Amino acid sequence: EALIAPRQMDATRCIAYLTIEHRGAISPKLSTGIGRQVFGCDICQEVCPFTRKFSQPTTESAYQPRAVNTRPNLHALVMLTEEEFREKFRKSPIKRAKHRGLIRNVKAALDQGKLV
Repeated sequence: EALIAPRQMDATRCIAYLTIEHRGAISPKLSTGIGRQVFGCDICQEVCPFTRKFSQPTTESAYQPRAVNTRPNLHALVMLTEEEFREKFRKSPIKRAKHRGLIRNVKAALDQGKLV
C-alpha cells in the first residue's frame, strides 16, 4: 500500500521502511502487506522498468544472501536473545533493525499465519 497514486509513493508505508527504519509498533493494516519479509524489501527493484531492462545478476559474494538467513524459521527467530541476535547477524545489515525491531517484524509475520 505504499503506492498511493501513479508515480507517487508514501515511504512510511514501504515494507523496507516499516521493517528497518520504523520504530514502534507496525499498524495491523500495513503489516498484512509485509508477509514473511521480516527485514527489507526488493519489490521496488524487481518491478522498476529501468532495473528490469539494465540490471544483470552478480556473482559478487558480498551481495549474496547468507544461507542461514534465507527463508529462516520464524519460530526460532522470535526466540533469539539479544546476544544470539548480535552473534547471528554480526556484520549484517539486519543489525540496523536492532533486536527489538526484528522480533517485532517476526511477530507480525507469525500473527498473519504466513509461515510458509
